[in-house]
Amino acid sequence: MNNVNISAREKKILSILNAKHGIVNGKELSTKLGVSERTIRSDISHINSAMASLGILIEAVHGKGYTINVHDRANLIMLFSEEQNYISKEDRINTLLLKLLRTPRWYNLGVLEDEMYVSSTTLEKDIRLLKKQITDRHPYLKILRKDNCIMLEDDERKKRDLLTRFYARNWDYDSKEGIVLKENDFGEDILREIQNLLKDSLDSSGVYLDDYAFIYLTLAIAVMLPRVKLGYAIKQADDADIDNDIKNVLDKLKLHHGINISEAEYIYLSQIKAQLAFLSLKTYSKNYVLNNTDIRSHQIVNELLEDLLRKYGIDLTEDDKLFVDLTRHVQALLSGIVAPHLQNHVLGDELKRKNPFLGDIAHYMRNQLSEKCHISLGTEEEDYLLPFLMLSEEALYKSKRGDGIPTVVISHFNESMTHYMMEMLKRHYGQMLKLDGPYAMYNKERVKKGDIRLVLTTVKMQAFKKYFNTPVLTVSPLIDEKDQAGIDLYLTSLKYSYLYQVPAKQMEEYFLRSLCYTLPNKSNLMLAFSYIEDKMKKELGLSNLGAFDFERDYFCTLKNGFIFCYQICNDVNQSVVSLVDLGKDLSCKYVRNIKTVMYLLMPARECHTLGWFYYMAMAFAMYPSELRAVFAGTSVEDLSFNISRGLES
Repeated sequence: MNNVNISAREKKILSILNAKHGIVNGKELSTKLGVSERTIRSDISHINSAMASLGILIEAVHGKGYTINVHDRANLIMLFSEEQNYISKEDRINTLLLKLLRTPRWYNLGVLEDEMYVSSTTLEKDIRLLKKQITDRHPYLKILRKDNCIMLEDDERKKRDLLTRFYARNWDYDSKEGIVLKENDFGEDILREIQNLLKDSLDSSGVYLDDYAFIYLTLAIAVMLPRVKLGYAIKQADDADIDNDIKNVLDKLKLHHGINISEAEYIYLSQIKAQLAFLSLKTYSKNYVLNNTDIRSHQIVNELLEDLLRKYGIDLTEDDKLFVDLTRHVQALLSGIVAPHLQNHVLGDELKRKNPFLGDIAHYMRNQLSEKCHISLGTEEEDYLLPFLMLSEEALYKSKRGDGIPTVVISHFNESMTHYMMEMLKRHYGQMLKLDGPYAMYNKERVKKGDIRLVLTTVKMQAFKKYFNTPVLTVSPLIDEKDQAGIDLYLTSLKYSYLYQVPAKQMEEYFLRSLCYTLPNKSNLMLAFSYIEDKMKKELGLSNLGAFDFERDYFCTLKNGFIFCYQICNDVNQSVVSLVDLGKDLSCKYVRNIKTVMYLLMPARECHTLGWFYYMAMAFAMYPSELRAVFAGTSVEDLSFNISRGLES
């Protein structure tokens, strides 16, 4: 395929649509890529023009968004192959690494500059970044320099590990054919042969490997073949047994391809297979995992869970299932077998929007694991960790709330409609709400007030709400989406009160009146943030407040153009929030179409309340019209009280 002239951003559009398996609307693409929807439309038009001859078309679905139609997936795969990927920094570093891995001799830097179409300054920066990734961290492969030349140290195991990880990272999981990105090292036929041999042997032995483990082992074997043919063999064998499945596969490959495969190769691949089989085990026995992982893995996980308790106030230390999941994962990180699963990225973004606080924790864990395991981890690590955290948090919540939240149902409808309402509540909330009722309105006195946490009623009477000293939500007997949103919001507030420490003071003491305002006219989000930070410094008497860094600092975008961000600032006596109405949609290269900013300054000693501020941000984002009342003079205390109890239509 000839070089296709499309930009890195346009490749990202294709990647997102390819991974989504459905329709993606223009606003979502705009938000992910940090450009306007108009630019997205322009990019898609250019993509369709450039890719028409290759059978790749992005189709617009009226009123819904965009979907991708690919006639020949080989063309889409080739689009992301090595020779096409000199545009982004990450692409260049990957390409540089592949070139050095494939060249066992000194590589002239001038030749590299010409081949990669970069300046000497850019190449030197890329080399420094590559050193951080592979020399300063696992697998600790040295980059050697001599005069104007460069090469990697002669360590075949480390080179194999990097090659296998690269190909596993770029495997095309979305292809019906299940083929890897087409590189020069091996072809589709070899991969199919190895897969078939491996599958037959595993079926016979009864050993289970999940998809990632199966692909990783396939690629480790595929990487071995051309390396051995070229004379780059693993020379020294460890004192370990040869796995029968590996022996079966390599014996047949050796015979078919007429090559000599040493015992060291058998043992090397047997060790990889043993690690992958352990990671794929369907067991959650803590004792089994403790007995089959390194003590360093246990230490890292225990330290990490203690860090979460100390920093965020969330206690996950007693969750054995989380300990098992994390320990097996850390074991894989320490051994260099990483499961990035880039396809999780789109789903990960959606989960972070629904669980922004846990997204923050996953971000912290990624950075900690990078340091503790001495391995470079990207945002895909956060996407991998987040589902584990969600399950663990839910288990903790269930243990605290018991067999359900005591909830009374009061209906003034007749028996058939009331019965329908009860069935809908059981269907949607059967495991979360412990339903009592239904009661008729006239005999509400029969309800034991002290035992209930929530009242669901069809009655719209303020006096009725005052009767119960507990949140009262008025719902339709249909329990429609709006009703569910109100119930879900209340359950979220209750969940956060169970799991996270509520700030000790009233909300008004954190949301200072002078810092809740409508922003003077600004042309972009970066200028808006600069104004917000300057005003906070002035109002709080801060001499030093660093600018928020969208690349380094964590932030979340929520519904209705709401962004929440924070900085740890020990110069403030207590947490302080600035709530700012931007007056119009503002954007920057990192986020698009932002209407409201919630900017928190928090001393480190109050980080255990961070979860509650995340909840407040989610609640404010869900009710933009009520939020606007704050800028018209309504107290945040009143607004937060109303939201936590559910708002009337």
